[in-house]
Amino acid sequence: MSLQVSEKATANIVTRSSLDRLRYILLFEAILVASSTVIISFILERNLLEVSYLALVLSAIAMATNLFYNYAYDYIDVSFGRIPTERSVKHRIYHAVGFELILLLFTLPLIIWWLELSLVNALLLDIGMMAAVVIYTFLFGLGYDRAFPIKQPEPLIISAA
Repeated sequence: MSLQVSEKATANIVTRSSLDRLRYILLFEAILVASSTVIISFILERNLLEVSYLALVLSAIAMATNLFYNYAYDYIDVSFGRIPTERSVKHRIYHAVGFELILLLFTLPLIIWWLELSLVNALLLDIGMMAAVVIYTFLFGLGYDRAFPIKQPEPLIISAA
């Protein structure tokens, strides 16, 4: 007797609510802004207030990008029958790296302008931050999914006779 999971079961995968996504974004950005502002200010030998303003603007861009990116990524997960909060390590890496690459396209010109950096220096700064943020994104997402799991409906099991 072999068992199969019904294809209709993927249509019943529960994803995060809008309020849950908002909590995710706000917690993620608050921790990131608080920790990265001090570090960047120190590394660049810039005024903390100047870097703080930039961090807040970048955070707003990241939050908007995050909202759309996570909806799209969850949609892709569900379309392949994967539960978004139970992503494998491989898919968590894809998620984190993909987000940072998209964010780079939106933020690099602003960093160049705001900090009056050359393209090369801004890119080096962004690559360094991106590496740190990819690790942070991976760990935060894993921790968040463990702290705020989403109960899934039981899969519909049918027997193949």
